[in-house]
Amino acid sequence: MLSDLKDAVIIIIEKDCKYLFVKKSENTQGGKYWAPVSGRVENNETQEEAVIRETFEEVGLKVTPNKKEWECKSEYGNYILHWWSVEIISGIESTASDEISEVKWVTLNEMKKLKPVFKMDIEYFEQKELLS
Repeated sequence: MLSDLKDAVIIIIEKDCKYLFVKKSENTQGGKYWAPVSGRVENNETQEEAVIRETFEEVGLKVTPNKKEWECKSEYGNYILHWWSVEIISGIESTASDEISEVKWVTLNEMKKLKPVFKMDIEYFEQKELLS
């Protein structure tokens, strides 16, 4: 049942035709995986607020949410993933959190070569590429 699932946001940060991907630290959920910035929506928090908070906490960027792009269940079925595009307001990307071990700007082709990545990330970006 969808109402029993927790909400999480996936943040699509694009600059100069590249997307910001982070490698999660070994000791975190999704550890060692390359993925867009992401995180859970806290109690009494909107998705937009979660997008702003998670982006700043994980990579030190201040952003404005633009548009919810997509929604799907997570690979293991325990979250509803809400995909948001954003505009960067300020900051320089960094590993601002101990949850992140690396930060990398990648093209769609470079993203497909990252290992490991979540199936849903590949699906989202392949759809985005088809629509471009």
